Amino acid sequence: MPSFNPNATPLFPRNALHPAALARADGQADGGAPWCVAFSGGADSLALLITLREHWPERKIVALHFNHHLRGEASDGDEQFCRDVCAGCSVELRVGHWERADTNASEAEAREQRHDFFDQQMTALGARVLWLGHQLDDIAETQLMRLARGSSTAGLAAPRPVHEHANGRVFIRPLLALSKREITGALRARGFAWREDATNRAGDFFRNRIRRAVLPAFIAASQNNDALAGAALTRELLDEDAAALDAWLDELLPASALAPGSLDLRVLAGKPRALLRRALRRWPPASELARAGFEALLAICENPAGAVAKRTSIGDVVAVFENGILSIEPSARDVPSFCFSATAPFTLVLPDGATLAAELVALTDELRDEILSGHHDPSDTVFISPAPTSPTGPGDFIVRSLQPGDRYQPLGAPGSAKISDLLINRKIPHARRLALPVVCFVRDKQTDVAEVLWLPGLPPADAWKITPQTQKALHLTYRRGTCTLFPKSLHNSLK
Repeated sequence: MPSFNPNATPLFPRNALHPAALARADGQADGGAPWCVAFSGGADSLALLITLREHWPERKIVALHFNHHLRGEASDGDEQFCRDVCAGCSVELRVGHWERADTNASEAEAREQRHDFFDQQMTALGARVLWLGHQLDDIAETQLMRLARGSSTAGLAAPRPVHEHANGRVFIRPLLALSKREITGALRARGFAWREDATNRAGDFFRNRIRRAVLPAFIAASQNNDALAGAALTRELLDEDAAALDAWLDELLPASALAPGSLDLRVLAGKPRALLRRALRRWPPASELARAGFEALLAICENPAGAVAKRTSIGDVVAVFENGILSIEPSARDVPSFCFSATAPFTLVLPDGATLAAELVALTDELRDEILSGHHDPSDTVFISPAPTSPTGPGDFIVRSLQPGDRYQPLGAPGSAKISDLLINRKIPHARRLALPVVCFVRDKQTDVAEVLWLPGLPPADAWKITPQTQKALHLTYRRGTCTLFPKSLHNSLK
């Protein structure tokens, strides 16, 4: 093939390239770091490499070629061709090899290996930008493939001219404004040859079947309409819509709120379903879920204002949605037992991040009437009467995890009952039961006998109920935690 001539008329004028890619390239946002180019040796990647050398001759360019070794001698021929081209263009070339290549490997597996190599080389070079040779035909092919599989606006807006990744990498595709025919025509006019992958003419991969059979029929059926230009315009419009939804979600639910342990969805109550779907896709435990699992998760989160707990499996764990908050429920084997001693007033931080506070309060007539009317939900707060004391002074409280055989008499009940049975009747799962604090009172420090007063989700003990004559009370407040990884050493604050 002819040697690269820096004085030749450019393969494509600047105004033929995608304007978003041009703006990003001219922005000089990379601090002089090298640009990496995915270079297979095909027509698209060859046109891309030549275009970069012609329009940005001052930039250091490193071509990255990955030999998949899936086509025997043809794969090695591609590698040698890339070496020859880069030598003629004075471009550094780095080559990777799939040492354990499987001839039956899927397109996705091959792509994963290739991009792992790109990532390794970019890290070694300190590079942020990877240039890719996708063109106009690729837009229509991608849309047809994703329509067949089912895709959102974000999926149908691919491939993007500039794609900023979460890890700081940027993929740039300047040829998206050019068709395959325009690219090969320009290369032939300059006397450039390129490598053809024979597998592209086979029907083994979905994209190849779309490229050979569906896209030509789609273009022909459009008659006077330019189907490729229409697909490109659709991509641009969908990208705008996707960006608008993402920006709206960023305002409602910033990245700082996407903790792995829990996700507060109450801010999305009454908002379009698309925002809820996007929020779940951003949440780390759900980001890689397959469609069936993701749709099951979406279904339990449909009503962010709902108070009834709902559950669904996510791999090996269970997601729980309650009171607008989505969290991961640990398995019982991951929940440690705990036992703390305290004297009121106090605040305890429990192993799962929950807090339990106790304070002595004077009861006004208004507050007493409110308590007696039953307006307080015992799942998170109760008032106990009288403020317990022992003959030797303020009594000690024990706050511990549930133990087998624990019993007490709930407020208004005719007798005692097993606490575990009461929790089961309320459909509280085993791991959650083990994380709840059981509040006990030690009347006599010498005998160390602990009497159960309350645990969240159940009424207080009947023996400690508020009466019309009660003047002072102990106010207990529980705030549920969101931690799913319990520390080996428990740091608890007590005041």
